[in-house]
Amino acid sequence: MITFTTRQREILKIILDVNRPIGSVELAKLLHITPRQVNYSMKGVKVWLKENDQDLCALPGVGFTLNLTTDQIQSLFQKINVRSGVQIILSVSQRQQLLALFLLTQTEPFILAQMEGLSQVSRMTILKDLNEIEKWLSDQNVTLIRKPHFGIQVSGLEHNCQQALAKLLWGETPFSNDTITEISHSEGLRFKLQSDTQLLSLVKYVGNYFSRLHLQRTIGLVAKAEEQLGGRFTDDAVLHLALVFAIMSNRVQSGNHLEVDQKLVASLEPAKMWSVASYVARRLSSDSNSIWKPDDVAGIAMEMMAAPRNEILPGELERESDFSALSERLMDHISQTFGISKIKHDRTLQSGLLNNIVPACFRQRFNLWFPVALNNAGLPEKYEKEHIVAHEVSRLVYEYTGVDLPQSEIDNLAVLLRAAFIRNRSYRFDKVIIICPSGMATAQLLVARLHARFPNLSNLEVVSLRDLTPSLISSSDLILTTVPLPRQYVGSPKVIQVHPLLMPEDIEAITQFLS
Repeated sequence: MITFTTRQREILKIILDVNRPIGSVELAKLLHITPRQVNYSMKGVKVWLKENDQDLCALPGVGFTLNLTTDQIQSLFQKINVRSGVQIILSVSQRQQLLALFLLTQTEPFILAQMEGLSQVSRMTILKDLNEIEKWLSDQNVTLIRKPHFGIQVSGLEHNCQQALAKLLWGETPFSNDTITEISHSEGLRFKLQSDTQLLSLVKYVGNYFSRLHLQRTIGLVAKAEEQLGGRFTDDAVLHLALVFAIMSNRVQSGNHLEVDQKLVASLEPAKMWSVASYVARRLSSDSNSIWKPDDVAGIAMEMMAAPRNEILPGELERESDFSALSERLMDHISQTFGISKIKHDRTLQSGLLNNIVPACFRQRFNLWFPVALNNAGLPEKYEKEHIVAHEVSRLVYEYTGVDLPQSEIDNLAVLLRAAFIRNRSYRFDKVIIICPSGMATAQLLVARLHARFPNLSNLEVVSLRDLTPSLISSSDLILTTVPLPRQYVGSPKVIQVHPLLMPEDIEAITQFLS
């Protein structure tokens, strides 16, 4: 029987799963490899299928497919899931993530020969991987020591090592395009190569490391912390905090402790956040039978202070008076800049600004990382006013706090400002007509939905298509129609064709017009 590589196995799994013709380009995208690598691997797939009495059809310009019954597909799935006779093939990205995790979790130096044995690749390949890993670690303020007769070892402050581990496990590194992890509320932290741990020593080592990170347990612990704090973190922040707590627990259990400035520790101890952090530390300590130091507790407190939330935590503004004063100043400035007095009293905007700015300030103050992928909201460039005001808000934040907000946070502010503008703008539409030839029932349904979605559009008039005239069109501010209008009215910027049920794309079109 031929040796079946893990790459060939994954290609065949996709072909069986989609049960339709699929091309090498689409396969390459799904597997994070090149179409050339797909075509090269396909030779082995064809031979393996031939040995199992099946033929792979290659349709020019269409893709690869198998004409199989459901029972035949299930039978093949069972055969390819058997590990015997399978040779693991890692992508460059996967191997570099595994090696980086291996190095960050070692306490002793390793020589190249040992790393070659673990990864089953050549010395030259290992050296190339180490060059990439070293560059990334340097950006994390972590040093990769490489000395003759000593070996290879990671060295750095515990804070920086923990942050690097969090980025690796989240999948936010330059070599994480083919990530080895998945994080979700339902499954916690999943190692994508778990089924192949017996095929390679390096994969087995990382699999064992993952088994000691009990993310589902720490997700529940974050929920307990929310109860004690009287607020809620965002869903993404819960996952991030759970990952950070799981890493911290593993590191403390291994004897690695944070070193935090004692003045900062002293400033945190009187706050309610400290008592909640102490509770989290006690729970983690009992779970892992480890001893947590005050600096480790401070680390938990800082992470929670820097985590985005759905609402400002009770008492937070009283403890941080700078943010309370800043909030009032920002609302005044935004209201004056947009020329809309109502914005000053928009509590939704005020809450949104604080929910973004406060954690962002703490992240910079404590030098903490938060996934960029979870914080990348933005507006198109055409919303120039919102972008300008967002940068002005950022400048005011710097003046009050000394914190320079990153671009991702400024982009979030622009989105919040756009939403506030839409909520508070006074629509000067004295005459909006509705054209719906399907009958009064449909017209009333559309009007009801318009009132619910756009309460400021108060003057809605239902007009028959037969009664439509050029003068009526010219005297109207907006025309909403459920059918195409006669040719002479086509192209009018006032006319928007909508579905009677007012679909999401219709809401967007009306919003764009009103804005």
